[in-house]
Amino acid sequence: MSAASTRQELKDNWVVLLIAFLLVLISFGIPNFSLPYIYQPAMAEFGWSNAQVNLISTAKFLVGAVAALGMGIMIDKIGGKVAVLLGTLSGGVAMLLFYYATNLGIYYLAGGMLGLSAASIVAAMKVVVSRLFDINQGLAIGIVLSGTSAGQFVTPWIWGGFLEAGYNWRIIFTTLSLGSFLISTPLWLIFMSKKGATQDVINASSKGHSEGLTMWGHFKEVCKEKGFWLLAIAIFLVSAVDQAMMQNYVTFLRVDRGLNYRDFIWLVSLVTVLAIAAKIGSGWIYDRFSIPGIRLFYFLLGVSVILALPVAGVFTLSLFLIVRNVAHGGMIVEAPVITKHYLGPRNLGMTIGIVSVCVNLGFAAGPPLLGWLYDINGNYTMGLVIYSGVAILAGCLLLPLKPRYWLPPREREKKDEVQVQNPGTAPIQPAGA
Repeated sequence: MSAASTRQELKDNWVVLLIAFLLVLISFGIPNFSLPYIYQPAMAEFGWSNAQVNLISTAKFLVGAVAALGMGIMIDKIGGKVAVLLGTLSGGVAMLLFYYATNLGIYYLAGGMLGLSAASIVAAMKVVVSRLFDINQGLAIGIVLSGTSAGQFVTPWIWGGFLEAGYNWRIIFTTLSLGSFLISTPLWLIFMSKKGATQDVINASSKGHSEGLTMWGHFKEVCKEKGFWLLAIAIFLVSAVDQAMMQNYVTFLRVDRGLNYRDFIWLVSLVTVLAIAAKIGSGWIYDRFSIPGIRLFYFLLGVSVILALPVAGVFTLSLFLIVRNVAHGGMIVEAPVITKHYLGPRNLGMTIGIVSVCVNLGFAAGPPLLGWLYDINGNYTMGLVIYSGVAILAGCLLLPLKPRYWLPPREREKKDEVQVQNPGTAPIQPAGA
């Protein structure tokens, strides 16, 4: 595809990219990266164990797994407008609930509501962006989901300032709910109130859904492929590792390595810029190399985990955080890309919903298991060694998979040349088309 066509696709849809980025930042990124900062205060206030406080991630992502299926069906049936609105509102309610989280029941309920919010917003944005972009799908998703890493950048400063001022962790979370209620929800309603081609795509239903295909029927179709199970298991494993590191690295640095968060907060925020760039960069790589590019980031994640073990000073901490954030930048972005490249665009909402279940189940399993390994060993060493191997195994599982609904850039250029020179010629199709 020509460079002009590539630029035009981005130019036509820059507004939705900006809005989607802001919604992911405010209603997903900041709340998600806030969780590691509440674990130690919650343990200190209520005497909960490391595994117990980490189980909020399990509640969050189990609800997210179920909600992702529902969001996939909803988006294919009536479009993405309601799904995103549900996400912004439920996220605000979830953060309000932390004010009352003086027992584990309400604590986990708040986490579950965060899962509903995340599934609604992120699943909807993955589908919407994948519908709007063909040439730059990975790059566009990378731009939108860099909102999660932008959340990682600002969260340490938000929580550091509030905690130093003596505010309770539940009060801080309650205050953060204002972002969802006063920014995300009104912004989405204003954008969707306008008329245009982008809004039409967001509101469109799937052709497959109008034909009466159910989620179960669609699942039976995609799971017949052996490659689907390799894809599903690999995404589950790498999601478990990535989320476990995300939820536990603050406790690891403070407890295992004896660092005060004031000593590394500046460095965490600084290198998080790399995660923002890596999300965009990984999307660009996936657009050009597809599954081999995804494997590269899976292997890099395994390397980043093992680099946590020698952390002792500024140099080793910097090396760990740099590689960690670059590897993390390729995560989440890869799921919708590999879904479309390998399983195809038909009923994309339901397909991404199915794959999102694997993502969320991995997110649910990873953090508490690493917390449990810490509880029984007294440190994170054994857990980090195991998790590094799991990430590398996930990369190996993708080795047999070849993209079936994707053309390399050079093939796209050939297709354009053939079409221009011979308008009546049938276009070159991806292998699975």
